[in-house]
Amino acid sequence: MTTATLTGWDRLRHGGLLLDAPRLQSIARFVPPVLARYHEEEFRRQAAALLAGDADASAFVAFVLERICDFAPGHGTWQRGSAIGPEWSRRTPTGETAKPRHLWRGPRGAILPVFLESEKHVGLGRSRRTASQVVQWLRAGSERLALLTNGRQWRLVFAGLDFDAFCEWDADLWFEEGELSPQVEVLRTLLSPRTFTPSAEGQPPPLLAAVLDSRKGQAELSAALGERVREAVELLVQAHGEALGERC
Repeated sequence: MTTATLTGWDRLRHGGLLLDAPRLQSIARFVPPVLARYHEEEFRRQAAALLAGDADASAFVAFVLERICDFAPGHGTWQRGSAIGPEWSRRTPTGETAKPRHLWRGPRGAILPVFLESEKHVGLGRSRRTASQVVQWLRAGSERLALLTNGRQWRLVFAGLDFDAFCEWDADLWFEEGELSPQVEVLRTLLSPRTFTPSAEGQPPPLLAAVLDSRKGQAELSAALGERVREAVELLVQAHGEALGERC
């Protein structure tokens, strides 16, 4: 990974525009230190157990976020299961109640809600309902980013009032020829206390700011392209005005 781009970003599965090229460059500066050998070996062992069906998904998710992504004690606190208060339950438009299973809270209002999925494939088949609930849960509150995972697929979800997008990792692709794949580097860069913690009170965290700027940049580009198309049509009409007047 370099400061120019996020190597491995193109290997993720995407839905909508989460981060554009300029914002990817800004987020790339949050590249974490090389993972300690002990944690890498434990990571490989636990991932193999999960993929073989011999590990608990919730425990694996906790391990990855705390040990691999550095959401460890000292950077914030975790609440899980029944320890998450009822104030985090929100009713969706379909009448169902959604609530994260893991909840990380850090300095200056930093927060990472984590939703667990029991289906084999995140966002496909019956899991579409869960993915929709996560989006509706975000829209019902002030949070804009959440994680949805079954341990195998990890989907980072953004939900605005009229737009949503995601990027998704696959644990089957986290190891290549015995080494950590670029997907893991992207995972550790985007999902980290540094990208989820605002630099000052009242400011969005760096990752959310990058997502919002990407959305703003896309809107400005669409407006600029629309104006250029209008100008081009106007020039064509003016250039052919005499012929159009005679034949039409």
